[in-house]
This record gives sequence, structure tokens and C-alpha cells, in this order.
Amino acid sequence: MRSTILGFFAAIIVLYIGVTEINSLALLYNTAGLVIVIGGTLASGVITFGVPDMMGILHNALRVFSKPKTTLEKTIIEVLAVTKRMDRNPKLYGLSEEFKNVHPFLQDGLRLIENGLSTEEIQEIMETDMAKRREQHIHQVEILKTLAKYPPAFGMIGTVIGLIGLMNDLNKDSTSMVGPAMAIALLTTLYGLLLANYFFIPMSDNLLHRLSEDMSGRDVVLQGVLMLKDKIDPLVIKENLMVHAPPSKRSRIKSIEI
Repeated sequence: MRSTILGFFAAIIVLYIGVTEINSLALLYNTAGLVIVIGGTLASGVITFGVPDMMGILHNALRVFSKPKTTLEKTIIEVLAVTKRMDRNPKLYGLSEEFKNVHPFLQDGLRLIENGLSTEEIQEIMETDMAKRREQHIHQVEILKTLAKYPPAFGMIGTVIGLIGLMNDLNKDSTSMVGPAMAIALLTTLYGLLLANYFFIPMSDNLLHRLSEDMSGRDVVLQGVLMLKDKIDPLVIKENLMVHAPPSKRSRIKSIEI
């Protein structure tokens, strides 16, 4: 979350430094240009994906600035906590309730163990869950990547509109509209490039990175749950899960007594 916010403000600073040669920042504002680029992008998005998916974009945008609810290291520690408990007390009754604050995917796995499903059934259910979740998140990423194509295109449309107005005014005695027409021509291109490269593309890549981390955590949970179901030796479970963590994060996991 901190790195995302830092990058966001760094982008603003870079843009600010880049326009210091302009006498007034107000010159960078043009209502018609914003309407063409933002309005055109939203309209195309609705045509492509429909209203519900477009409404979900705001939620995805806020997720970029939110802190992940869990980490790979924390997930491994939670699985090891369950391992220790089951080694000392093999009874399954109340297992999911006892660990209700762990990773939601781990809690689902514990419920499946508690209900007496076989290893193969648990693996099939949890892998299907992971596949569906990945599919849903990839769809969200694809929406943002598709939307990133529209702002530059509408920026060019605004540029053409501005140039048409500019050429038309050059045929008249009055040149009072040359400035506004030129502003639309140049600013819509700027707006399109900024919206695509400072918003849609970084956000889609951020969500893709978060999805990768989420899938890594769920893969750890899946392996842990299957080993718990098969009653694998706790030390073997610990060593198998620890290899998923980066070397810099393994010291805390190593210190856990099983």
C-alpha cells in the first residue's frame, strides 16, 4: 500500500516538474477535452463490458491503495499453528471455529477436513476454488487493460476535433477561437496519455501482481491442508512450506517450534 501511494505522488511530482515552464497550471485544464477523453472511455467501457463491470472499476481502484489482508509469511505461520494444534489434539470437532481468524482459504480447508472429505475431494474442491478466483481476477485485470486502449484513441479524436475548429477559424477574420481550439487539440492527447499510462495500465499491473501473491498464498494453504489431512509429520510440513517463503522471511518461520 505504501509503495502504491508513494508511486502515485511521485507521478504527480514528475508531472509538476514537467510543466514548470508553463506560466499557469490552469492552462492544462480544458473541460471539453476532459469530457471527450473520460466520457468517451466510460462510454466505450459500458458498450464493451456493461454497467456492472464498469461500476466495479471503482472498487478495484480502491483495492490498489489498500493493504493486503495477509502475507505469505503470515499464511505459513497460520498453517503451522494448525499443524501444532492437530499434532497435540487430533480431534477435528470445532477445528474451523477454533481458527476462524486465519486466512479464509485455510478456514475453508479446515472445514473440509472437519467434514471428513477425502484428500482427493479436498484437493479438487480447493483447486476449483483457486481456478475460479483467478478467472474472476484476470477478468478484472483484462477490463483495465482494455480500457487503457481507449483514452489515447479519444485523445486523438479530440485532437482532430480541435484541429478542425482551428482550420475553420483560420478562414475567418476573427482568430479569437484559435486558442481554445488549439487547447482542445493538444490537451485531449495529453489527457488520453495520462489516463492510460498513469491510471489504467499501472492499476491493472498492480492487480495482476496482487493476484500472483494471493495465488502463492493459496497454494501454500492447499499444500498445508492436504498434508494435514494425510497426517504428515509436522516437521516435514514446516520444511515443505518454508521453501515457499523468500530467504529473508524464513528466520521467523524457523523459530516456530513444532
